[in-house]
Amino acid sequence: MEVATGAAPRSPDLADGAGMTASVETSAIVGTPAPHAEIAYEQIKAAIISGALAPGSRVSEQQLAEQLNVSRTPVHQAVVRLQNEEWLEVSSRRGVTIAPLRADEMREIYEVLIGLEGVAVASLASREPAADDEVDLELQDACSRCELALEEKNLRRWAAEDDRFHRLLIERSGNSRLARVAASVMEHAHRARLLTVNLRPWPSASNEDHARILQEISNRDPLRARTALEDHRRRGIATLVPILEAYSPQSGFAFMPIQQR
Repeated sequence: MEVATGAAPRSPDLADGAGMTASVETSAIVGTPAPHAEIAYEQIKAAIISGALAPGSRVSEQQLAEQLNVSRTPVHQAVVRLQNEEWLEVSSRRGVTIAPLRADEMREIYEVLIGLEGVAVASLASREPAADDEVDLELQDACSRCELALEEKNLRRWAAEDDRFHRLLIERSGNSRLARVAASVMEHAHRARLLTVNLRPWPSASNEDHARILQEISNRDPLRARTALEDHRRRGIATLVPILEAYSPQSGFAFMPIQQR
């Protein structure tokens, strides 16, 4: 799907780039069918995160309903929920506008992530040295997958594995409330990662940061693990903010789907 910063509404192909089927009815054949509004919510959000629905692009609820093969009612319910979560904006004149990527908002998101992930890595590093829970092995595997993605020069895969590494830090911390709080901000950060990865330096330094974080967790040093995580995230936002500040639809500079290097 072509990413547009467009002014004129068009019919987006939500299946393209979102990794999900375009038919709500058929996406829940196996198991207990989820409500149509929930499925519409998940599919529209996935399209926003992947860039299939580009930052600043406009679309109507009717167009979304046609793509998802449902009535407007579940789409409207999904749109209201997505607006509350700041994935899109709704105007009586302009319809649905996909939320742009704003530098100031991403600074706030990264500051939240620094706090949440800092607690998570400190918790992971506070486990008994001989903890037989395979968490260190999972994190090592996630680091290896990031390295392999760069060896294959596959940025799409690297972005997914980078997201997986950070999710593991949160999920394996043992704090379920922390995981629930972190879920939304991590998704917003992942969207920014996906849509700017081609505009950043080759992310080998990020992989090195991952290895350092893992080393301090393995050493069971909570303070150093937290410092390593904070340094990593601050380097990330220092790279991301100038890219977002330079973004201007009028200049013709647009976020594009990830291309393999």
